[in-house]
Amino acid sequence: MAHEIKSSNTRRYVRVRGPFDGYHLGTKTPVLVYDLNLGGGFVNFGEKQPAEATLTLNIDLPRGLITVNAEMVYRDQAGVAVRFVDVDRDTAALLVSTVEALSERPM
Repeated sequence: MAHEIKSSNTRRYVRVRGPFDGYHLGTKTPVLVYDLNLGGGFVNFGEKQPAEATLTLNIDLPRGLITVNAEMVYRDQAGVAVRFVDVDRDTAALLVSTVEALSERPM
């Protein structure tokens, strides 16, 4: 298992801390999204996390609203790490431009 752990220096995508306001469409719950990147993020649901393994989220970015399908990677008390799936070209472009604008280092 130790060979599967990656250091923060080997992450695939640059991430921005957030939080970003969002909305879980399945439970109609407001959420906060942290560590946002092209591949996913960390979603705080407040007190009650959803039971399902796949989610649809609206995320309000400074450059516009996106809707993404996501699958859970892991859960902890603070929230759920998700991986975005089937991201369309326009959504990916908006995510990339947002991360570039808010990150300290260029992508």
